[in-house]
Amino acid sequence: MDPQATHQLPQIVCIGDSLTQHGWDVGKRGWTAQLAQTYLRRMDVVNRGLSGFNTRWAKHTVPRIISTQNIRLVCILFGSNDAQFAPGKYHVPVDEFTDNLRDITRMVAGARVLLVTPPPVADRLYESLFEGPADRCCEGTRLYADAVRTLAEELRIPCVDLWTAMETTATSTNTPLDSFLWDGLHLNANGNDLLFNLLLQAIKSNYPELNPDSMPFVVPGHLDFANLDELTHMLAHSTESQ
Repeated sequence: MDPQATHQLPQIVCIGDSLTQHGWDVGKRGWTAQLAQTYLRRMDVVNRGLSGFNTRWAKHTVPRIISTQNIRLVCILFGSNDAQFAPGKYHVPVDEFTDNLRDITRMVAGARVLLVTPPPVADRLYESLFEGPADRCCEGTRLYADAVRTLAEELRIPCVDLWTAMETTATSTNTPLDSFLWDGLHLNANGNDLLFNLLLQAIKSNYPELNPDSMPFVVPGHLDFANLDELTHMLAHSTESQ
């Protein structure tokens, strides 16, 4: 084996807008940060969240910022920006949104995919950020969540229904949507915890081979070898099995 060769760990790639970009925010228990901790030394979590992006822009950008080599799982979360009211800069009609999302999914053909619905909007809290009318609303965003579910069914891809889970949890616990969204649109710690747990459940149910509880470390633990020779042998075997 070439001692200078480098070998990537398998990857989980998370593609989306600010809800994904902010997933690294450990202060809000970001969901991609939680994934990275869960898959530590098993798979690398790559965050390709693009704050402010809609699917129209993303489908032209995604091929430039990801490599399909070594990807095991892709999580795709869009819709919150596309749902801006027309003729806003970020607005994308639902039919075009669906086509764009289908195209993005095809870009990662061969990888396992999870499609995630956008969350609801906490209208009252979100409206408080504007001096005039808000630029999007809960009922408008619902159409995009519905479109994600429909596309997932069409493509036979698992859907992580963040919208329904958040709405159901808020109703059953008699708490407002504000308890999941720090500004009415973006996830706070509770929202990130909810999404992370939904993703982990979906992975275990649909892609059990990626269950972190049963995946070995790619790099051996320090208690698993006695000396450098054993470590070198185990690393070579690990590389060959990837």
